Amino acid sequence: MLDRYPRLFAFLFMALFAGLIWLYVREFPHFGNSINMRRLVWGSIVVVLSLSAGLLWFWRERLMPSDKHLPEITFLLLIPPLFAPLAGSLLNRTFASETEISFTFLSEKPFVATPYGLIKTDQVEPTGYELIVRDAEGEEHRFRYKKQAYFPLTKRGESILLPFRDGRLGTQVLEIE
Repeated sequence: MLDRYPRLFAFLFMALFAGLIWLYVREFPHFGNSINMRRLVWGSIVVVLSLSAGLLWFWRERLMPSDKHLPEITFLLLIPPLFAPLAGSLLNRTFASETEISFTFLSEKPFVATPYGLIKTDQVEPTGYELIVRDAEGEEHRFRYKKQAYFPLTKRGESILLPFRDGRLGTQVLEIE
């Protein structure tokens, strides 16, 4: 079937690849607004690399001689680990339960992010806000969101509750946009 319609399959593969990249870009804000995301990312990569190595071992007779099958081997060792954090994050958030976590408020600062820089005559308006808080263990966390300032009247040192999704893979994701 692949031999009859190679262009169709190439087009479908590229459409799938573009869709995965689009999903990855949409997932970036969740990566930044998560607690323990580093552990989830590295864990996902290790699991997918193990699965890829297992597939290579399972298909070792089919992939001999290895110099003729170098594209397949390279694909199995490079592409799945690149998309493993996306799969891990989506799995983490899919069956997550909602919870609220208490933090000590440190600051909420506006920031400006423009793709092409600022022009001298432009009116500078914030494009988002960065919330800096400290958890019960004393670890500092930074979260970014774009819609509005949620804590304009809160003073440094006050306790605040933030809405999180408690992920099934151990990563908590802030639910403020």
